[in-house]
Amino acid sequence: MVVEQIEQRQNLDTIMTFKEVMGYLRVSRSTLYRLMWVGDITGHKVGTTWRFFAADVRSCIKERCVQRG
Repeated sequence: MVVEQIEQRQNLDTIMTFKEVMGYLRVSRSTLYRLMWVGDITGHKVGTTWRFFAADVRSCIKERCVQRG
């Protein structure tokens, strides 16, 4: 459901929440934190929450696919 909503968005400047990114990548909370800490994905702290640009999330996927495949 979350993935479908994100796929429908055309604007690459769309901001995603932590939970939306977890759903989009289909990873656990700890895995997303690990991806952030090792620098695979860029997050921005806004108050007490994390936000992500959809373009950054997509580029993370593309880069990891290139490295592995």
